[in-house]
Amino acid sequence: MPRILFALLTVLFLLPHPAQAASKGYEILFDAKNEWLNSSRALTSEDASGRMVLLDFWTYGCINCMQIVPDLKKLEKEFGDKLLVVGVHSAKFQGEKGSERILSAAKRFGLEHPVINDSNFDVWDQFDVTAWPTQILLDGKGEEVARYRGEGHYDEIRADIAKNIGDTKPESKTTLASLKAADEKTGSLKFPARLGFGSDTPWGEVLFVADSGHNRIIGASLDGKIKVTIGSGTEGAGDGEFATASFNHPRGFGVAKGGIYIADTNNHLIRYADFATGKVSTVAGTGKQGYARDAKDDKALETPMASPWDVEMLADGKTLAIAMAGTHQLWTLDTVAKTVSVLAGTGKEFIDDGNAAESSLSQPSGLAPFGDTLYFVDAETSSLRKLKQGEVSTLIGTGLFDFGLVDGTYPKALMQHAQGLDVDAGRVVIADTYNNTLRLYDIASGKLSTANIEKDALDEPGDVLQLNGRMYVADTNHHRVAVFDPKTGKTSTLTLSADK
Repeated sequence: MPRILFALLTVLFLLPHPAQAASKGYEILFDAKNEWLNSSRALTSEDASGRMVLLDFWTYGCINCMQIVPDLKKLEKEFGDKLLVVGVHSAKFQGEKGSERILSAAKRFGLEHPVINDSNFDVWDQFDVTAWPTQILLDGKGEEVARYRGEGHYDEIRADIAKNIGDTKPESKTTLASLKAADEKTGSLKFPARLGFGSDTPWGEVLFVADSGHNRIIGASLDGKIKVTIGSGTEGAGDGEFATASFNHPRGFGVAKGGIYIADTNNHLIRYADFATGKVSTVAGTGKQGYARDAKDDKALETPMASPWDVEMLADGKTLAIAMAGTHQLWTLDTVAKTVSVLAGTGKEFIDDGNAAESSLSQPSGLAPFGDTLYFVDAETSSLRKLKQGEVSTLIGTGLFDFGLVDGTYPKALMQHAQGLDVDAGRVVIADTYNNTLRLYDIASGKLSTANIEKDALDEPGDVLQLNGRMYVADTNHHRVAVFDPKTGKTSTLTLSADK
């Protein structure tokens, strides 16, 4: 059965789709060979019997899958013990197949329901699934009620559950709350996503870190002394003082003169932290996920956004570039006129080059401007691309299902779901996220090579920053900032501590 990204078949999958007549039943879900994650134990058919079951087929690098997580949480909260949500993780990328990495992703996204590692596509194939994300609703006897492809089906799913849940009563005395997995304990950082450097701040030279899992940005000296914390750590979208403002998994940011612009990803907002006032304000987005792909000088605070993943200030000092992962585009925010516009990409998820307005991107996740060129990585095509003088061109990467760890030049060279990068006069350094390594792209020769880094030193690096001959890495799943010395090939941990 072919595996197809939802975005490739948007028109087809938005058409009404009748429920499958044949029940696949509990025997598929509760086969003894299925590996259960994010739960206190393996589930059995008794746990599901008498409950409605919502299967969510996902792969954790897919932005469309991430964006339905809030819908799942609302349904779980409303229907409580009568609705069992089961995540079926059928991996697209080789790097997504390991159980530890799937579990880390579940924790990163805040999932509270059990997950099956379906990396061999056994459950996927038996339920005749063809796209990520897909949800399938089963009744209390395991019979299929309906299925839904893609995003935006919350109202439909809720109505179908309400219509069929009736007097549904769980047959097991086990509560869903008792099946929850224990929380993961981390240190001062939790799933750090992005790094930035400010040389002229009120605190001197500062390394900023998007501490995504703790819903905050922290700034520290290069010896690890924390100088400033932006955000209370509470999940929310509140403006105000640094100590009380709230975020929802901010992943990217750009250090500008006088402050930081923040991609508040799960809030679908752009925020600004002003160094002079010590306050956070919202500068773009409405707080609701949007689907518009044609913004042109639209009012920033009246235009919905979709999972902004990174932001960087361009050379003019007033135009903010935005990696709008959720619509597969690059946008801009004019910070003076307070308007937003599409910079590149039609919204189609693919890898077409050419005129920026007619190009196609695939989940842009990291930005790095250099002079008149904006370099960026497209995670879903595992590609390095650039925008220059209104034209998009691909430097590494060939397609949605082309990935690996291969050095060389285009089209031979391959990466795997790269999410961050940094650039200087001669090269681009890339956080090759699912390959757990750093890659070096020589701008003059077009050659991609792999950094001489220790094996297993990194676990899903989200970003990299070059400073003073070293490379600072947001080592996401290790919950740390790693410091890589290219001369020795060794990595160390930047230990963060309160400034005394």
